[in-house]
Amino acid sequence: MKNRIESDIDEEVFSLIQSTGFKMLCGEPYLLRNLVKLGYYQVDIVKEEIGYMLGKIKEDGGFGCISSNKKINDPKKPHKSCARLTVEYLLLVAELHLLWIECECGSALVHYFTKRNIFYRTDNRETPMVDVMLETFYPSDPIKVGVQNIVYALRVLGCPRESEAMQAGYEVLSRHRLDNGRYLLTASKSVPAFKAGKVGEENKWITLYAYMAQ
Repeated sequence: MKNRIESDIDEEVFSLIQSTGFKMLCGEPYLLRNLVKLGYYQVDIVKEEIGYMLGKIKEDGGFGCISSNKKINDPKKPHKSCARLTVEYLLLVAELHLLWIECECGSALVHYFTKRNIFYRTDNRETPMVDVMLETFYPSDPIKVGVQNIVYALRVLGCPRESEAMQAGYEVLSRHRLDNGRYLLTASKSVPAFKAGKVGEENKWITLYAYMAQ
């Protein structure tokens, strides 16, 4: 039998799923990634939702904006993928890979980032798709993921260290490396989910992900 703590956790998790239907604005892929991380992938409703959502990958290898505002996302017009949302799916697919679960969309998703040297617009390799991607933002939230988590996820998915894209990732990471080998936290939420450390100081979590990325 499950102990009381496990039962309480299950109750909270499935209450969240029931109340939201997984649709947490832009946060669904991040929610799914966290459910996988917590061991819920084998639950049918979770596995089915992951398969359904990953099946929505676009031709460019990314995932589209979910906004219903026609000024932002008119369904009658072609739109490029949303880089912020696509980063979340990258983290989800990397988490599945750690469980030896391979996704059909995996290679296309990885290519979405590697063809951009991870962070940059395809029409300008000096302009980031999203500025926060070049920061060590932590803890991650549905629209802000730092360089350490992105490079780590790509490494998990098999991107060669010597590739142009990964070298670009390591170059950005190195900007936040201190002389003692540790890494700085450069940005965080105003009210983080937990005390991750002080902005502007060396940080154990950033350092951990930076080294795992290598």
